[in-house]
Amino acid sequence: MSKRLLLAVGCLLFATVVLASENAVDSLSDALLGEQLIRLQNTLRTNERNAENWWTTWTVLYGTATIGQGAVAIVTTDKSTRQDMIVGAGTTILGVASQLMTPVCTRFKPIRTDSLAKLSYTEKQRLLTQGEEILKKQADIAISGKSWQVHALSGAVNLASGLITWIGFKRSFGEGVFNFALNTVITETQIWTQPVRAKKAYNQYIQENSRGFAAPSVRTPEWYGQVSPASCSIGLRF
Repeated sequence: MSKRLLLAVGCLLFATVVLASENAVDSLSDALLGEQLIRLQNTLRTNERNAENWWTTWTVLYGTATIGQGAVAIVTTDKSTRQDMIVGAGTTILGVASQLMTPVCTRFKPIRTDSLAKLSYTEKQRLLTQGEEILKKQADIAISGKSWQVHALSGAVNLASGLITWIGFKRSFGEGVFNFALNTVITETQIWTQPVRAKKAYNQYIQENSRGFAAPSVRTPEWYGQVSPASCSIGLRF
C-alpha cells in the first residue's frame, strides 16, 4: 500500500512540476513577445513622425514658394524677373505635385501599452506581424526616396527649367546654368534630407531576429522524471 501511495505521490508531483514549468515558459514567452511588440511600435511611431515632418516641411516650402513667385510674376514690371518667377513657380508646383503623389506615411496607429498587456498571445503575434510589414514598408519608402530614378526625374525637371530660361526666354547661357544649378541644389537637399532611420531600423530588426520576423525564441527547460517502486526522482535539463 505504501509503495502505491509513494508512486501516486511521485506521479502527482512530477505532473505538477511539469505543468508549472510549461506555464512559466508560456508566461516568459508572452512577456518577451509583449516587450518586442512595444519596442517595434516605438520604432514605427518614430519613423512615422520623422517622415511626416519631412513631407509636411517640403510640401509647405514648395507651396509657399509657388504662391510667392506667382504673386511676384503678376505684380512685377520687369521682364526678366517675371520670367524667372514663372519658371520658378512652375518647378515648385511640380514639387508640390510630387509630394502629394508620393506620400511617405503609412498611417500607422500605435496601441497603448496598457491595452497591449490585455491582449492574448495570438493577438500579440498578429500585431507583431502587422508591425513588421509596416516597418518593411517604411524602409522601402526610405530607400525609394533616394533611388536613382528620383535623382534622374529631378535632374530632368531642373534641366528643362534651365533650357527654358536660356533658349525659351532667350537669356544668357550663364543664366540658364544658374537656374539649373539653383534648382538642383534645392531638389538634392530635399532628397538627401528625407529620413533614413526606417531603413536602419529595419536592418537592425532583421539582425536582432535571426529567424526573420519571428517572435523571440525561448529556450524551453526539459524536465525528466523516474518513478520506481522504491524511489522517485525528478530533474531539469537546460
